Amino acid sequence: MAHRKVWDSCFLKKTSNVAYVSFHLPGSDEHPDPLGLSVEFSNRYNYVLPGSIPGAAQDIDAGEYPDYMYLTYETGEELPSNRNDAFIGAGGLIVVSGAMYDILQGFNLGATRLQQIPLRQHNQRTPIEGRWYFLHIRENRNCLIAEESTGVEATRSADRWRVNSEAKYQLTVEPTAAADLDLWYDSRARSVLFFSERLKEAIERAGLSFKSGNDFRACKVV
Repeated sequence: MAHRKVWDSCFLKKTSNVAYVSFHLPGSDEHPDPLGLSVEFSNRYNYVLPGSIPGAAQDIDAGEYPDYMYLTYETGEELPSNRNDAFIGAGGLIVVSGAMYDILQGFNLGATRLQQIPLRQHNQRTPIEGRWYFLHIRENRNCLIAEESTGVEATRSADRWRVNSEAKYQLTVEPTAAADLDLWYDSRARSVLFFSERLKEAIERAGLSFKSGNDFRACKVV
């Protein structure tokens, strides 16, 4: 049954949600081009959604996920533990807190994956206290009706839209394709996450936050 209410968040567009955290990928120490490996991983993470992009690179296997993350700089940067319950690290990779992980476990995430990932100091050895999880959203469902939305503009890519998160935008959606999922992307709406009403309410009841300020905005459902 399609959702009667859908909410969106432009969490991914906010530079205030970026933490100076880098990721260590399995096998990168022996790889001839570790930087290239990281870039390729980030590209697949950000743009390859199963079944959504013809001719795209292969999906990411769970065994390829970062085995730990570490502070990019030695001093002077705010620890992720002092932030909200989600942040964006190097390459646009999303990490959520243990508290957010616990909430998400009670909802329908479909093919989306969460994997615990330790946080370490800049030296990549000293652990930092806290429970964090790598979030890989693998559900892409076409629900945006761009021509009936406000505050969106077409990009140079075919059938892709940019949302002006600084303006009074409102996205119009037809959520049938999302079925009973509680969290998903629509690859045509850049840097937007979609939430079911029940997940949005659970996050708010728990006092958690995906970004500072107004976390969610109501979509117009048709």
